[in-house]
Amino acid sequence: MKNKLAALALFSVGCSQAFGALVVNLDLGVLDAGIYDLNGDIGCCSWPTSQAEVYGGAVHNYISGEFVFQFALEQEMEVSLTSDFFSFGDPDAFLLTNTETIEGGGAFGEPRVATGHLASAYLDGPLGSTESFGTLDPGTYFISVENYDDGLVNIFEYTLGVGEFALNSPTGALDLGILGSDTSVIDLDTFGSDISDTELGLYDAAGNLLDNNDDAGDAFQSALNFFILPEGTYYVAASSYNTSFGATNFGANYSGGQSGGITLNYPGGSATSSINDGDGAGAVAWFSFAIVPEPSSMSLLALAGLTLLRRRRS
Repeated sequence: MKNKLAALALFSVGCSQAFGALVVNLDLGVLDAGIYDLNGDIGCCSWPTSQAEVYGGAVHNYISGEFVFQFALEQEMEVSLTSDFFSFGDPDAFLLTNTETIEGGGAFGEPRVATGHLASAYLDGPLGSTESFGTLDPGTYFISVENYDDGLVNIFEYTLGVGEFALNSPTGALDLGILGSDTSVIDLDTFGSDISDTELGLYDAAGNLLDNNDDAGDAFQSALNFFILPEGTYYVAASSYNTSFGATNFGANYSGGQSGGITLNYPGGSATSSINDGDGAGAVAWFSFAIVPEPSSMSLLALAGLTLLRRRRS
């Protein structure tokens, strides 16, 4: 069921003339899993009343004024934004962790930079396009909506999707067994693969990206080297050139290139798996391995004592 959140009644509080922190136009409260309508009108606040004009890596200065939503999460959630309706112009949305702004350089003198920028949703495709903000930790967040071009009147409607976090653990990962202890040096590479240009990424059991590599030295094959890995299970994503490695939730995605076998060399052996270019984003070969604790000196002494005792009894 959609939660209808009419924002226009609270819009006037967001039109302060003084530069400073972003003004929240509508507080959505604590959000559970569901779908929420975000409606607003940027037309009230035209330049120079915009409190933020630069967000993250966006090189364009946003001078239209902004409409700001606030919401909170009490547990880890997957959040997305979908475009429903724009009356005019080209609105862009930005996910923030705070409303603070600072002076920064830009084409219009010293525009204000939003310091809490976390993600952007430009949604330049047809209405109904969706942009994922990924998995958000519990906390308070803000969505600032600005017009890309200028201060023209712009009524916008978005749908904010909030869903419970689901871990996308790789299915069918080839198990390499135990590769070492938490003091071992772990070397991984794809040298000798049928595919001539590979990429590698390493994820922990929670789906967090630890490291990735495209070209190892002068070769188009890939290599990863780890001197210390804590005890646990790890996953290696291997694919062809043009693979992106998302920072969370095993976010390895392949955009096309080659098909064929990928050989993963690891301490004590090697294993080969294949990818198919026709599988698109699914064309990633997954491997898993375990790291165990190094036996303590007392454990080693106890083991040596048991071995000696057995020998004496035999």
